[in-house]
Amino acid sequence: MFGTAGLLQSNDTEALTLKGRLLKDQALRSEGAERTTLLDEAQQAYLQAAGGCRATYPLINAATLAFLNDQSAAAADLARKVLALLDSGDHEQETRYWLAATAAEAHLLLGEEAASQTALRQAMAAAPEAWEDHAATLRQFHQILTRQGRPTAILDPLRPPPSLYFSGIIGLPENEAEAHRKIEAALDDIGPGAAFGALAAGADIVIAECVIARGAQLHVVLPTALDIFRQTSVGQFGNHWLARFDRLIEMADSLEAPENIATLSGAAIDKGSEIAMGLALRRAEALATQAIALHVGRASDTPAPSHRLWQARGLPIHDIVLTQSLPPPGNRLAMAVNKAMLVATTRLAPTMQESSNGLHFLMFDDVATALLQGCALLKARPDHGLALEYKTLPRTDNIDSEEWLAMLLAPAAPAGCLCMPWPQAAAMALQGDGYRFEIAGEVMTRQGDCPVGHYYSSSH
Repeated sequence: MFGTAGLLQSNDTEALTLKGRLLKDQALRSEGAERTTLLDEAQQAYLQAAGGCRATYPLINAATLAFLNDQSAAAADLARKVLALLDSGDHEQETRYWLAATAAEAHLLLGEEAASQTALRQAMAAAPEAWEDHAATLRQFHQILTRQGRPTAILDPLRPPPSLYFSGIIGLPENEAEAHRKIEAALDDIGPGAAFGALAAGADIVIAECVIARGAQLHVVLPTALDIFRQTSVGQFGNHWLARFDRLIEMADSLEAPENIATLSGAAIDKGSEIAMGLALRRAEALATQAIALHVGRASDTPAPSHRLWQARGLPIHDIVLTQSLPPPGNRLAMAVNKAMLVATTRLAPTMQESSNGLHFLMFDDVATALLQGCALLKARPDHGLALEYKTLPRTDNIDSEEWLAMLLAPAAPAGCLCMPWPQAAAMALQGDGYRFEIAGEVMTRQGDCPVGHYYSSSH
């Protein structure tokens, strides 16, 4: 987009700064000679931007890029220029946070640890809840410390509160004292800033109430439409649970509830859990903090598929086992399965089937396999785009491909891109660190406007 806008040769300061940022991001995803070249190009763009103004931002970025590109002497020289510019006071206006953070970064590049830590604490104190700004600084510091061969643990106390994925059993005794005590102790230990999960009657609701009471954000992610979930997972367990559920829905910071899923099933619950986990992981990544899972269960419970995925990633999970709990409810869940579909406007693989509307598709039992196959197809044919959908279906052999939203999204997929409905796309973060779909607005379809995420396989 930057090139298409004709900005690659621009001498405008802001365009050069953005050019440096884009090249820097590209460099940090590359290796070997390509990385070295891109780091140098990014550094030159920032230096050119700094030459046209007295701004500290492009100058400190040029210094750090020189350091990451094994140009220690140049990095030190630029860091000293940054500090001199800050000391003079004759520089473009910036927030107190960024001025202090810039000084901290310059001191770190010069190996002046004490001065760097002092300036960094001043920055955090100036804007204690500017989590996105903190995250940008912490990521930059992490790269520098790693390159210096120094431990990054000194940054941990400065990180934002963790993101929490929570889940728990239905079936608490009337006396919730044990559950409350153990949940509060776990939250004391974790200290979450935001929590993501469903609100079934029982442990889910207790956890969410405790989260709200601590002033943390609550993001509700349901496996079905709101009214269906309210009836099947809350209302049938007593009106007292309904009142608590309704109150939490009103207080939640966000709500995700797929209107097209009208039946509660194990498959829907699994997919809902994966989406909630993915949202927690995305927030943690964006804020350069940690994602932690909290599960309340019985000693006899077996881990859910989504929890096994979480543990396979080596992500931390805090298990609470209740000695006082009611037996699992006897209500049977509907039979359903989760499937994934890749759709292209042309036949990109011999095994692709053709739909009645002339599109081509592959069906998968596992969304991770679909994601890998999609990346492989785009690598071979980067001039094409694909749509990917992750869908809960009734257990049946008669799958109507025409009913899939992916069929409507494929023609709108940009070249080299996997286009996926949102928030399904958030679940892909559970498959690996590199699988981050960026929110890309809405696509107008005959089923209505569909929020989507885009993933470019070259970025993995």
